[in-house]
Amino acid sequence: MFPTTLRATVFALIGLAATTLQADDKPAVYPACPEQPVQVGKEDYQPSSLALHDLTEVYINIDDVISSAKPKNVKLQKDLKEAVIKRLKTAGIQLLSKEALEKAAGQPEMSMFPSFPKHLGPFKAGEPRIEYNAQCCTAGIWTSFTQGAATLRDPALHHKLGTWGEGHNTTDCSDVGKWLSEVVLKTVDDFIVAKQKADVDYQAWQKKQGKPEAKTAEKTAAKPEPTAEAKPAESAPEATAKPVEIRDPVDTQKLECDTAILLYAEIFPTASATISRAKSGILGKVADNMKACPQYRYRVETHSDQRDSDEANDVLSARRAVAIRNYLVEHGVNEEQFDLRFYGERKPLVEGDTEEAWAANRRVMITPLKPK
Repeated sequence: MFPTTLRATVFALIGLAATTLQADDKPAVYPACPEQPVQVGKEDYQPSSLALHDLTEVYINIDDVISSAKPKNVKLQKDLKEAVIKRLKTAGIQLLSKEALEKAAGQPEMSMFPSFPKHLGPFKAGEPRIEYNAQCCTAGIWTSFTQGAATLRDPALHHKLGTWGEGHNTTDCSDVGKWLSEVVLKTVDDFIVAKQKADVDYQAWQKKQGKPEAKTAEKTAAKPEPTAEAKPAESAPEATAKPVEIRDPVDTQKLECDTAILLYAEIFPTASATISRAKSGILGKVADNMKACPQYRYRVETHSDQRDSDEANDVLSARRAVAIRNYLVEHGVNEEQFDLRFYGERKPLVEGDTEEAWAANRRVMITPLKPK
């Protein structure tokens, strides 16, 4: 049971849509409703995938993850918590303390449960040690997200519902600390992607329901990254300016501050959001150019071709946007100097189902924006 101040978001729950009929075969209605009673079987639940819509704060038990590694002598990334905070901040999400969580609307909580190889111990006195066996060794982590919700059956009654989760495991125990640190950050990135997608999808759901658009529509429809503060108006280059196509680091030598850049998805392996090591030098040069042009901001857009579902392409382009953001920040670009947008397959450059068309459409566009 949770306080009535929790956010009264209604989630899709299997089995809640009961179809009990009265003796006269007419749908029963709930006895207490604000205005119009809701017929059983006609509830207007929103999809659970939208539960992250408009999230601005979350508690993550990152301290527990760090402390759980110490008895195992597992060395995690030294600034792991700071890296988590930075990732959330760039997405407009604040990391709550455990105390602040108790007072936060909906009590949004992400819980991470790591599991370590048994040979790491710790072992009790007299307990036999387990020898390391590279052929039979596993490590893993499961993450779940919960927050408060109300149901139409009793709007005053609040529940704690799980609406997002993700799991990872490995059989390579050569460096559990490095693996776990990377997976924790990847999980946070995936959570941010899911949140950004929920912001976009929520507007489509509202429209489908015939409801007025939420106030957040303008910041979520095309720009998944929310901003904490208003930014100065910006202007893009002239529409006639042709972007420079970058396929190799050498192509970046003549970049100017006001040069629009067109990168192709070869910097990512097919269907992947992991930056290719062979092509990472291109983004390194782009980062250097941004740092040399502090008077400019840059819009970074990710696109995909149309060979998968709309949803899968949205997720892929969002993951790639997050990967690019992390790369730029890690290479010294101020997070305030660029913003991200992901479009999936919604803005193709070329029509057609050919390799050439697909290659042209799966691209990254970087557009300089100069404050007026």
